[in-house]
Amino acid sequence: MNKLKTIIFWGALWGILEASLGWVLHLIHFKGEVLLLYPFGLLCMMMAARQTGETATIVKVAFVAATVKLINLVMHPAVPVFHVTNPALAIFIEGLVTWGFCMYAQRKSSRWMLKIPLAIGMVFVSILLFRGWQIFMDAYVSINPGIHKSGGTGLLSLWIGRSVIQGAMLLGAAQLVESTGQPIHLARWTARLAVPFLTLSIVLNSIL
Repeated sequence: MNKLKTIIFWGALWGILEASLGWVLHLIHFKGEVLLLYPFGLLCMMMAARQTGETATIVKVAFVAATVKLINLVMHPAVPVFHVTNPALAIFIEGLVTWGFCMYAQRKSSRWMLKIPLAIGMVFVSILLFRGWQIFMDAYVSINPGIHKSGGTGLLSLWIGRSVIQGAMLLGAAQLVESTGQPIHLARWTARLAVPFLTLSIVLNSIL
């Protein structure tokens, strides 16, 4: 039960940060929203993994945060579908990438020099997967005007730059968790705050 509450707590906290900080950044028309929000999601996933001592917790935390986003499909049925599904899928893909990289990084045979291109490459592939999802949704479910904006080499350069930055963050976070080793002991607080944080996360994602 404590592990479940830990997962809910960190997933809900991620949802709270996405809703509140995301709203502020959108309000001020900040262009680097993804890069600024990514470390917070990474923090939530890594803290949960350290607290439970299980790498698989990473994906579960991402699943909770993504599910909170998807609730808006019910709360706001008039909102275009991609406004809800895109951020939810982006969160879950981040979880899969983080989990996959950490699984490799924990292997005794893993080499430092291979971790760098692997982290960058995995982030880049995740960006391509997400783009593919956007194109699919635009073609078969709901028109997304952002897909039809011209990109070309500028867009590719942006993706590569983002992959390098997020890959460096991922590598640093995984290395930090690996070096500390011992689980952290926050069960008392995460157990108490899991449900309140989940409720707050749902409310914030619904109104912001």
